[in-house]
Amino acid sequence: MIDKYTFWEVKRLNPEGPNPLLNVINEELRLWGSANVAANISGLENIWEWKKISENNKEIKNNVFLVGLVGKDENAKILNNLCRKYWINFKWIEIDNFHSIVKQRFVETTYNQQLLRVDYEYTEEVGRSSEKIWKNILSIIKKFKPKVIVISDYNKWIVQKSWIDEIKKIAQEENILLLADSKPKNHQLFTSFYLIKPNFKEFCEMVWKNIKNENKEIEKYWIEFVKKMNTNLIITRGAKWASLITKDWKYYHLETEAKKVFDVSWAWDTFIATIARALANNYNLIDAVKLANKASGIVVGKLWTAVISGKELLSK
Repeated sequence: MIDKYTFWEVKRLNPEGPNPLLNVINEELRLWGSANVAANISGLENIWEWKKISENNKEIKNNVFLVGLVGKDENAKILNNLCRKYWINFKWIEIDNFHSIVKQRFVETTYNQQLLRVDYEYTEEVGRSSEKIWKNILSIIKKFKPKVIVISDYNKWIVQKSWIDEIKKIAQEENILLLADSKPKNHQLFTSFYLIKPNFKEFCEMVWKNIKNENKEIEKYWIEFVKKMNTNLIITRGAKWASLITKDWKYYHLETEAKKVFDVSWAWDTFIATIARALANNYNLIDAVKLANKASGIVVGKLWTAVISGKELLSK
């Protein structure tokens, strides 16, 4: 998905009616959703030391691959160019009568407040194309054999049981770690994944309980969840940050180290991205989560959708 920021200020009222006129100052395009996860995974390497794009200008010299849906439109090209900027190999699946998703945010510049978000998305053809999507995703995984796969579930119609089950089989055969940032309605599809990472609200929906965001309250329900799902579990908890329980029931509550917090909404992309990069580099889970906690503490101090670099994290 593309995150489009339209920055504006108000200089006068509309002479045609009682409302302010927005004067657009500039616009920015950034990666969002699973693309933002990929950008953060990529950013955690020393990209300034990598070789440049190969001579044929088709393959990027990096080992981060993004798989997602696009339409036959200009936004698909924009998304691909943004991925190349972050050294991401974007393997898109093109769907007829589908619009590449754009989230446009209108931001007032004086106080950096978001006034409005407009979503451009169209879903009708996705269900009809499910077999094509499934075959393409599996072929990409089989070809590149990654160490870690992250599934960022944004309820955008891609996640389906048939290909999730196939991915589990491939992962078992190839010793691939599977991570999921899951929405509540799909979470059971990720049974026996290595790791699931809901936020606190999503966890409450997964266990069908309206609980308080307190350590003792969470501890009442998460062991049963881990037993049932056969997975390690991380719950991201807003300003209170994150809690981890492993499959052998060891648990940890981590507090944020952030000095300033502008927004946590995109920090969870950085969180799971850092875990993925750390696990791929042979960190154990606990150390990977601690590293992710530091990375997210940096990103929440940035305005809007943000990407962390390896240099920033090393400075911590």
